Amino acid sequence: MELIKKNIVSIFILIVMSILVWGRLHWYGDLRLSIANGETHSYISASRAPLFSWKIFTGERMFTTSVLYKLANDTVACPSVAYSFPSSGTETPREISPCFDKIVLIQNLLAVFGWVILALAIIKRLNNGLIKFVAAITILLFGFTPQLAEWESALGPESLSFSLFSISLALAMELAFQLSEKEIPFKSFYEKALLTSWLIVLFLWTFVRDVQLYGILVTFGLVASLLFIKKVRVTIQFKIAAAVLLGIFILGYVSARDSFRAALPVINAIDEYIWPHPARVEFFKEYGMPDRDAPAYKEWADKYAFKAYGAFLATHPGFIVTTIWEYKDYFRSDFVQAYYPADDVKNRDILLLIGQIFHMENFSVYLLDLLLLLTLLIGAFQHQTIDKSAWAWLALWVFGIAAVTLLLSFLGDIYGTRRHVMPGVEWFRLFFWIFLMPVLDMSLNTGTKPKATA
Repeated sequence: MELIKKNIVSIFILIVMSILVWGRLHWYGDLRLSIANGETHSYISASRAPLFSWKIFTGERMFTTSVLYKLANDTVACPSVAYSFPSSGTETPREISPCFDKIVLIQNLLAVFGWVILALAIIKRLNNGLIKFVAAITILLFGFTPQLAEWESALGPESLSFSLFSISLALAMELAFQLSEKEIPFKSFYEKALLTSWLIVLFLWTFVRDVQLYGILVTFGLVASLLFIKKVRVTIQFKIAAAVLLGIFILGYVSARDSFRAALPVINAIDEYIWPHPARVEFFKEYGMPDRDAPAYKEWADKYAFKAYGAFLATHPGFIVTTIWEYKDYFRSDFVQAYYPADDVKNRDILLLIGQIFHMENFSVYLLDLLLLLTLLIGAFQHQTIDKSAWAWLALWVFGIAAVTLLLSFLGDIYGTRRHVMPGVEWFRLFFWIFLMPVLDMSLNTGTKPKATA
């Protein structure tokens, strides 16, 4: 009885979380229901490449999705799947299709697992019981409301992008605090297993969407910043982790260069943003771009368009600002899936309304995120305590990944922009709810904290 009294808050939180998980598993119908879109066939085709061959990395789709879709690349055993084409107004009901039912079941279960362990990782590092409760409910409702949950039925990359990121964030959270608290990091098997798991999940997450490769670059930069901490710098595990992150980036960059999947979106962007403007065309001609109708244009585009477009973006911040302003509505979209009718979802209107609270459809979330980031960074600089330092590093990591993936998704292609920018926008929205909690928690617990060790 005494044990129950001491842990009454934790028990209550776990009960409420269990109720929400039960609801998530039942709210949206059979977890095997799926719907395909116009791109799904390319995932099936790409998955036929031999496992771990260079072709599976340089194919039309990325490694992680190609591995998953191997469950449905047999044309005999997996004959059909329900397709929807929202661009033409065709919205088809979900179906339980052979083979594809396994894919969406994995997506659903992985998503539930990801949001649960993220919620647990956050509340583990909070002190105030009320803030713990609010954090747990907030994170689960963020992931369990239709704005994200209905995407688990879609046969595309969106579901994996979110579930793998939530898992990697939960692992990074635990790892950051472990490193901060220990005088000699990586001595225990637990810490080594955490680091290994984090790197594996990051690898899988990176090879879901091309743009997420640059999230790895952000990660490498922030991990490299830990070189200033002596106790981390002298560990072999840290050096291995940094090498692995750099290796993932090199693998992604080289494989993208050797495939046509990265060049095509850039060519589309050049068609939209560059060719109608003579001054911009002159900039690209300095990189050897021939006339648009010249026979050599395609060859140049395949080899040099990515580099030239990257240089253009780096030297033309005005273009970035004006383009974002012109299409600013993308950054406050509701992102509710348009692939299948969801009238059979019980209480969907209420679930959507709850989701609107957590998926803020306005621009203020970006300003609030920036304020939270600055608050955590200033607090870490001024006090240098374990909790403030760990939260600040994590906030900088998530903010950096959200920013780079959103910007490059938006500017990198002109087709399917709303769907492409969705992960970046939603990560900004998630950032607010995650990092608001430690700020509130630390403001209510102002006692002396141990210093972060150098």
